[in-house]
Amino acid sequence: MKRGNLRVLTLLVGAALLVIGASLLLLDGRVAYMQDDDSARYVGAGDCGDCHRTLAGRHNGTAHDLALQNVQDNKEPILADFSQGEDLRSITINGATRAFTADDIAYAVGAGRRVQRYLFATGEREYMVLPAEWNTQTNSWQALPLAPNWPDAAYDWDQNCAACHVTGFEPESGRWEDPGVQCEACHGPGSLHAEIADDIGGNPNDNELVEIRGSINIGIDPQVCGQCHARGSDANNRPYPAGFVPGANLSAVFTLFPADDSAHWYPSGHAQMPNMQYNEWLNAGHAQSLTNLVASGAAIDGDCLTCHSADYVRTERLIDAVRDEDREGDAPEPLTAETAQYGVTCTSCHNPHSEGEQPVYLAQDSYTLCVSCHSDSSVAEGVHHPVREMFEGLPLLAEVPPLENAHFFAEDGPRCVTCHLPQVPTAAGPRASHALIPVLPGAALNVEGLTDTCSGCHAEAVEPALLQELIDDIQNDTRQRLEQARAAVSADTPAWVTQALDFVEGDGSLGIHNYAYTDALLDAVFSALGLFGEGQ
Repeated sequence: MKRGNLRVLTLLVGAALLVIGASLLLLDGRVAYMQDDDSARYVGAGDCGDCHRTLAGRHNGTAHDLALQNVQDNKEPILADFSQGEDLRSITINGATRAFTADDIAYAVGAGRRVQRYLFATGEREYMVLPAEWNTQTNSWQALPLAPNWPDAAYDWDQNCAACHVTGFEPESGRWEDPGVQCEACHGPGSLHAEIADDIGGNPNDNELVEIRGSINIGIDPQVCGQCHARGSDANNRPYPAGFVPGANLSAVFTLFPADDSAHWYPSGHAQMPNMQYNEWLNAGHAQSLTNLVASGAAIDGDCLTCHSADYVRTERLIDAVRDEDREGDAPEPLTAETAQYGVTCTSCHNPHSEGEQPVYLAQDSYTLCVSCHSDSSVAEGVHHPVREMFEGLPLLAEVPPLENAHFFAEDGPRCVTCHLPQVPTAAGPRASHALIPVLPGAALNVEGLTDTCSGCHAEAVEPALLQELIDDIQNDTRQRLEQARAAVSADTPAWVTQALDFVEGDGSLGIHNYAYTDALLDAVFSALGLFGEGQ
């Protein structure tokens, strides 16, 4: 079997379509678009916060909020220690060479999850990224070698970085509305929304609420996240989509680096640069989850859409809020397979307003998110997508006792994200891949810096080449046994036999998620079908 066949394992990745929480209940409609004219302008996060105080409070202090911090008057946001690293901080200005200090820094770039970088003002609204960054993991300075010398065009803030660290950036003038990723970065310029709300006043009726809510983009389109969490170039060869606003077509102004571009992708199918989550997501099954459901002709409005459409789930949350009197105005119309627009998107798993108790803006812990959809359900007839049951070793058929999975029950054992969102190396440190496929041992062989998913735990026990042989043997054997059993099924075959085969196939991993359970299920099937030879 070719390595690519293991891509069936992508079915395990988390797809819990919980919308981004009660905080979004203030917004309305299935998809609200910005006005078609260009009259909308940025008003600033302060104006947004005047009405949306709770949302603004949750957003304050998040990594998005701190994507750029003005430190010209207050140096407190600077995390670096200037008692060390003088050699790395060496810069030449006006012919003089010295180590830059906190006094040279106009802005701090980033909240410092892994590193924090710094801007030096070279003129009015002109900045250069300084050539050393503070590593918050090691508490030390490290070089930022974007070019052989500093200053250089590679360090130019406006041309290389600004648009994804501020809100309302104008590349021609170098101006921006707000530092950091603020409200209008995801919801678009808010002047029309604010003006309509001001004109209507504090006691809008139901029709007026519809007008207010319809004047701003709701921000769940994955292109909104993709404007920064992607790699490509615009028409002027800038690494960000200059002029993009939520509601527009990202691909019209931004060309993504293709998956066969070896400068940006590993041969395993994982992106090798920071901020390529959107590139990977577009190539994965989640992006097509709604499209494929509709094309199958099997869509059941409501039941299926719960796990196949982010905007369906969000709309249902709004309907529930109106019913529970937690939201004013009329409830939106329920979506159907024909009217829903998005599959499993960023906001299916991430809450962009608040980081809460979970890392990286996750709405819940990752395993709960994954198995809320990747588990058997009564949505479809028979066994349907029993990934959790297979991985944990849960009972599904009375005729076959379950077998616990050593991986699941091991202390600190792997979970869905361990293999399906593997940490891949990038120039800015490790990043969780959103390609939703494991880095297979064979795919990582002879690829510098790339460690396969299995060797992350088993490196000392088995060589990667042997791990790949094991994976291939398990999957080939499982596939052959499935084909042999299917060919032997007849009208007289007990129903549980077909259900057992559906269980193995529906899991999607061809034995990798829980080989012992898979083997026991197929053994029971072979016995029932008389496929074992004499003496077996």
